[in-house]
Amino acid sequence: MAHEGTIVPIAEGRATPVGRTALWWCLGLGVGMVAGELVSLLTLGVMGLPDAAQASPLVAATLALWPWGLAVAAGALLLAGMRPAARLEIDRRTAAHIRRTGAPAIAKVMRASDPTPGPRAGLDATLLIRTSTGRMFSTDVHWTLDPVDAGSVRKRSVLPVRLDPSAPRRAVLDTQADSRAFAPGVDLDTAFSARRRLRQMVQRTRWSSRIALLVGGLAGLLLVTV
Repeated sequence: MAHEGTIVPIAEGRATPVGRTALWWCLGLGVGMVAGELVSLLTLGVMGLPDAAQASPLVAATLALWPWGLAVAAGALLLAGMRPAARLEIDRRTAAHIRRTGAPAIAKVMRASDPTPGPRAGLDATLLIRTSTGRMFSTDVHWTLDPVDAGSVRKRSVLPVRLDPSAPRRAVLDTQADSRAFAPGVDLDTAFSARRRLRQMVQRTRWSSRIALLVGGLAGLLLVTV
């Protein structure tokens, strides 16, 4: 059992590694072929694949566009695999327990629904969590809050949260935190920057996926240019 306030790391890679690696290879292949087509167009004035196939205009257009489609489809599937599997509904009793025992963190609201009217305002929110160690991950939650607290959950707002130590994606709004200094030492303007998120994604990518991306990219480039 985890100690109070200590986060157990989120399990990674429960999706089949072979399938994920194949998607990275497809992404690399698509990007490599697109790069090869652009190089061929800039240096020779022709699109590599259609010229090599001596195709009709319709087939040539299809050949020119399918590497883009391959890259976009593979990238979209990889991003979809990084999304939380389900929205977590946290009742008020559980939320009160997590506020007492959970680990402090901050969250940027990526999306939020309008609160339901009444003394118990329910809302759905997609959060980007940043822990005290700098780790970031997404979670989808359903909260039941007082109307005043619910009004603070707006898109792009940064909020103090508490995380369930045994299941960090179970995040609750920390209504007891000091709103003036809930993230000491953290620059809220850059804490969730795209650069930080991209760097973390690269760091967390398996070596097998990195190799698949590189090999796919080289294969796509050679397929078009050689």
